[in-house]
Amino acid sequence: MLHAGTRPDHFTLPHVLKACGELPSYRCGSAFHGLICCNGFESNVFICNALVAMYSRCGSLEEASMIFDEITQRGIDDVISWNSIVSAHVKSSNAWTALDLFSKMTLIVHEKPTNERSDIISIVNILPACGSLKAAPQTKEVHGNAIRNGTFPDVFVGNALIDAYAKCGLMENAVKVFNMMEFKDVVSWNAVVAGYSQSGNFEAAFELFKNMRKENIPLDVVTWTAVIAGYSQRGCSHEALNVFRQMIFSGSLPNCVTIISVLSACASLGAFSQGMEIHAYSIKNYLLTLDNDFGGEDEDLMVYNALIDMYSKCRSFKAARSIFDDIPLEERNVVTWTVMIGGHAQYGDSNDALKLFVEMISEPYGVAPNAYTISCILMACAHLAAIRIGKQIHAYVLRHHRYESSAYFVANCLIDMYSKCGDVDTARHVFDSMSQKSAISWTSMMTGYGMHGRGSEALDIFDKMRKAGFVPDDITFLVVLYACSHCGMVDQGLSYFDSMSADYGLTPRAEHYACAIDLLARSGRLDKAWKTVKDMPMEPTAVVWVALLSACRVHSNVELAEHALNKLVEMNAENDGSYTLISNIYATAGRWKDVARIRHLMKKSGIKKRPGCSWVQGQKGTASFFVGDRSHPLSPQIYALLESLIDRIKAMGYVPETNFALHDVDEEEKNNLLVEHSEKLALAYGLLTTSPGCPIRITKNLRVCGDCHSAFTYISKIVDHEIVVRDPSRFHHFKNGSCSCGGYW
Repeated sequence: MLHAGTRPDHFTLPHVLKACGELPSYRCGSAFHGLICCNGFESNVFICNALVAMYSRCGSLEEASMIFDEITQRGIDDVISWNSIVSAHVKSSNAWTALDLFSKMTLIVHEKPTNERSDIISIVNILPACGSLKAAPQTKEVHGNAIRNGTFPDVFVGNALIDAYAKCGLMENAVKVFNMMEFKDVVSWNAVVAGYSQSGNFEAAFELFKNMRKENIPLDVVTWTAVIAGYSQRGCSHEALNVFRQMIFSGSLPNCVTIISVLSACASLGAFSQGMEIHAYSIKNYLLTLDNDFGGEDEDLMVYNALIDMYSKCRSFKAARSIFDDIPLEERNVVTWTVMIGGHAQYGDSNDALKLFVEMISEPYGVAPNAYTISCILMACAHLAAIRIGKQIHAYVLRHHRYESSAYFVANCLIDMYSKCGDVDTARHVFDSMSQKSAISWTSMMTGYGMHGRGSEALDIFDKMRKAGFVPDDITFLVVLYACSHCGMVDQGLSYFDSMSADYGLTPRAEHYACAIDLLARSGRLDKAWKTVKDMPMEPTAVVWVALLSACRVHSNVELAEHALNKLVEMNAENDGSYTLISNIYATAGRWKDVARIRHLMKKSGIKKRPGCSWVQGQKGTASFFVGDRSHPLSPQIYALLESLIDRIKAMGYVPETNFALHDVDEEEKNNLLVEHSEKLALAYGLLTTSPGCPIRITKNLRVCGDCHSAFTYISKIVDHEIVVRDPSRFHHFKNGSCSCGGYW
C-alpha cells in the first residue's frame, strides 16, 4: 500500500497496530508509532487506543501508560482508552493498579459517550484482577456496578463473575450467579467445574461434570483440564490420572495445561512409567518439540519445567538433567532452576543443588531466586549440615528486599536449616525476630529444640504457641512426643499423649504410638512398651517395631528384638538398619554364630550394610571419612593426634567400650578397631583445622557409636571447642565433659 503511494488513514492504522500486537512485534509497532507521529495522527483517539493495546500485547506496559497519559492530558480519552489501560495492567499482573484505574474510570467516563458493549468489556476486564487478588469486597462492588448499568444478564459478565467469585473462595455466590444466568455456554459450566475443583469440592465438581455429559453439553479441553488440575492440586493424583484416561478415550485432545497438570500428578505419585508415557504423548502430538532450537514459548517452557519436576521427583536425574540442558541458558526462568534445584535437594545429591544455585545467580544470564528457590537451597544446606553456606544464603535474603512479602515462609526454612546444622540458638533468634508466625514456625522451633535434647525449651514453645491462640494438631503433638522421647521426659510425654484425645479430641495415629512406645522403651519400661504395642487400636506399623527394636539394643533384650525383627520381615519392611540392630544385639550378648547367620541372611537377600561415614566442615571445605579411612592427605597427623588424645583420656578414666567393636576378635584388636571409627577421624581432622574456640560440627550417616560418645565426652574436657555431632535421629553437644543428651539416647 505504501509502495503504491497510498497514504494510510485513521481506519487503516488501528488494523496494522492490531497485527503488530497479535504477533507480537514491538519493533514493527514502534516503527508504526513513528509513522503515526510523522503523519499527524497522534491526536486521533482511535489510533491512540490501538497504540495502548499494541504496546500492552507486546509487553511494554511503560509505553502503553505513557500513551494513555497523553490521551487523558489532551482530554480525548473515552471508555475504550480506559478499558485498554486497565486490561494492560491486568495482563501485567498489576492487579491493584488495575482496580485503582477502574475506580477512577467509573467516576470519569460516566459523562462520556458509551455503549453497552464498552460497559461489558469494562466489567469483564477488571474481574480477573479481583480473582487474582482474592478480593471478595471488590468483586461484589463490580457485581453491583454490573447490575446498576444493566450488563449483568450478559453471558460474558456472568462467566467472569463466576470465575472471580470462585477464585475468592465464594463458591456459593458463584453458583447463585450461574443459576441466575438465562443463557449459559460451555464456559459458564467450565467456570463452575473449575471453581469446585480448586476449592477441593471434588464431589460437586464431578457431579456437575456428569450433568454436563447427561445434558449433552460439549466437554472441551477446558472442562477436562479443570477437573484434572483440581485433583492434581489437591494431591488426589490417582484420580487425576484416571480422568486423563477418560479424556483420551473420549477423543478430546489435551493442551499444554492438561499435560502440566497430569505431569504434576505423576510427580506426586513418583509414577515414573506413566510420566514417560505422558512425555512421549506430548512429543507425538506436537505439544513438545524435539529439535535443539528451543522455541521459548511460555507454554513450551512450562511443559519442560513440569517434565524436569516429574523426572526429579521420580529420582531420574539423568532424564531431568537432559531436559534441563536442552533449554538454553537465556530461556531458563526461575521455575526451571527451582524445580531442578528442588529435585536434587529433596531426592538427590544436595551438593548438586548447591552447584546449580551458584550457576543460577551467575552472570551473564543470572536469574533472581524466588522464595521457593531459597527454601530448596536451605533444605540442601540442612541435609549437608553446611552451616557456612546456609549463613551466606541468610545474608543474601537480608540484602534483597524482594523476599519481604514471603518473609515468614523463608524464616521457617531458616529455623529448620539452623536447627539441622547444629545452631539451635540462631534458629531461636530467627524465630523471635519474626513479626508473623504460622503453625509451621512454632512446630519447626519445637522440632529444633527436640532434636538437640532441649525438651524443656520445646515444651515452653508449645505453651507459648497455645497462648498465642494456635490450636495444636496431630503433627504438633507428634513433635512434642518426639522432644520428650529424646530428653527422657517420660511422665510429661505420656501426659501429653493422653491429653491428645482427652483435651483436644485428636485420635492418636500409629506414629504417636511409636513415640509413646519409644519413650517407654528408652526409659527401660519394656514391659509397659510391649503392652502398649499389644493394646494399639490399629495394626502396629513398621515404625512401631523399629522403635521397639532400637530400645532392645539399649537394654539388650534379645527375645523381644527377635520378635520385632520377625514382624518387620513379615511386613517386607526390613532394611540394613534393622538387621544391623539385631546383629549388634547378638554381638553384645556374645552370640557370634547368630551374628554370622544375620550377615549371611543379609548377603543372601541382597541387603548391604551402609558403611559408616562422617563429615566435618573445616577452613578449607568439607572433609568426609569412612571407618579406617587413610585416604586423606592429613591421615598421618589425624592418627597421631587420635593416639595422643586416647592416651590422655585413658589417664582421666576413659575405658574403651569394646562391645561396640562388633567382631569376634581379642580385646587389643577391638581397641584398635574403635580408634578407626569415622566420627573419631572427623573429630581429629576438625581439631587440626579449626581455630581455637570455634565449634566443630560433625555429621554421621548412622547412629553415633556408644564408645565414640564416651570418648567425645572425655575429649571435650581437654579441648577448647564445643563438639557438635549430628546423627540421623538427634544432636549431641559435647562441652566441658558432658553431653546435651544427658546419657539418654
